[in-house]
Amino acid sequence: MDMVILVLSAFLLAGGCLLLFGLMCFSGERRALSEARELQETGVEVPAVLVALEPLVRTDTLRACYEYPTAGGSHARHVTGVGPNPLHVVGETYSLVRLPRVANKVHMGTMAAVRKERGDRERYVRHAVWMMVSGSTACAMAVTGLVLVP
Repeated sequence: MDMVILVLSAFLLAGGCLLLFGLMCFSGERRALSEARELQETGVEVPAVLVALEPLVRTDTLRACYEYPTAGGSHARHVTGVGPNPLHVVGETYSLVRLPRVANKVHMGTMAAVRKERGDRERYVRHAVWMMVSGSTACAMAVTGLVLVP
């Protein structure tokens, strides 16, 4: 009898942890999915020129600064960290997807990369929902078992 209670308690703890982890994943991924959806639906692909490439102190990454045209005709900058890749050349043009009205939300890559990112985010949200469902089911079954045991 003590072993049954111990197993059901462990099942309850595991289900609760799975439920909490699913909730944490769901909140962050849902926000990222809405940004990816907005970029795919209204994004504009523009050419971005790599204007600066400088090493960061005590890391093996580089700080890349891209300059791209905004909707008003002026130029905006996007700074991101990149790995030590010999394919990054200052002065070369790279693809960048930006929102038509807000210049600070950008995605480095083509529209195909944005579509792939959105699909990945949708899959992550779907998996987080399944984690929450399985965690709540495990908790419900364990609580039912603990109530019926004595």
